[in-house]
Amino acid sequence: MAYKAVIMAGGKGTRLRPITYSIPKPILPIAGKTCMSYLLDSFYNAGIKDVIVTTGYKYELLINSIISEKNNDQSIIFSVEKEAAGTAGSIKMISNFLDDTFIVGSGDILSDFDISNILKFHKKNRAMITIVLTEVENPDQFGIVELEGDKITRFLEKPEKNETSSHTANTGMYIMEPEVISYIKSIPYDFGKDLFPLLLNKGIDLYGYKGKGVWLDTGRPNDLIKANQIMVNRYGKEYNGQDIRGKNIIETGAKLNGNYIENSYIGNAINMENNIRITNSAIYDNVNIGENVTIENSILMSNVAVKNNSKIKDSVIMRNCVIGEDSEIVESIISPDLDLKGKSRIYSVSLASKIIESDI
Repeated sequence: MAYKAVIMAGGKGTRLRPITYSIPKPILPIAGKTCMSYLLDSFYNAGIKDVIVTTGYKYELLINSIISEKNNDQSIIFSVEKEAAGTAGSIKMISNFLDDTFIVGSGDILSDFDISNILKFHKKNRAMITIVLTEVENPDQFGIVELEGDKITRFLEKPEKNETSSHTANTGMYIMEPEVISYIKSIPYDFGKDLFPLLLNKGIDLYGYKGKGVWLDTGRPNDLIKANQIMVNRYGKEYNGQDIRGKNIIETGAKLNGNYIENSYIGNAINMENNIRITNSAIYDNVNIGENVTIENSILMSNVAVKNNSKIKDSVIMRNCVIGEDSEIVESIISPDLDLKGKSRIYSVSLASKIIESDI
């Protein structure tokens, strides 16, 4: 059977500002790929080649990025929403394309599941809806479900403490039969808040399947750093040399110059001077790093320059920035195109170069 997939990619990623002022959350870089491309690949590996992407915020950037990254024989249709339709409302708007079993995923969440086994579970149970689940530490941050066997008995959206003992979260990935769409009566309409409680009240069985693979809501800057680390560890090559250790993804165009690198992603056309230490970080294309620089637990996006004797820790430096000599940046976000003077000290700050009102 030829399944179709829907990827919801219309959100503004407000918790990631100022990063998402210029980059839509689904195409943020994670270990050399965009966040959404991992989901596209997981669909493709399950034999799903027909994909519909619902989008809105900065849709031109997103479309151009996804077209350049998709698999050659993967067909993608884009649905651009002028007004937010809600998660379920987005499906209602493209219902003419959904005439058989389809799978829904969230493009702004790092997801790398084995889709084939989820589809087998769905078909075995003859389910109308299968919701993919995962275990989380803090249930108050997610939509939580309660289960009896494989069936969902209750939904709680970001529950209060002591409201539930469940740590089983809704991942935002669903297998659905097309008849579900008839229950979406209006736009905007939401899956977790509106549709799923409605179906439970009508006595319709909702099945839950605990996904196998990577799942992470990259909602905050620290999560984005963590996502890069997770995928480097998942797909990186093991190194045991004196200069390169741990799991790393190192592109062939990187010039390392004998510097110390551990558990990191290193992109193309990187120019490194001497006595540099990079650990648990992601360094993207065309970055220039001066002497005696330390980069720890951070992300440097493309075309960044870091001058001599500087230190960057627990931070995100966006594209086209210059970090002056003898600077220290800790737990901060530096927006695109900023030129920081030498001996700058930036601690726990988000520096935005500009805010375009239409983006807010």
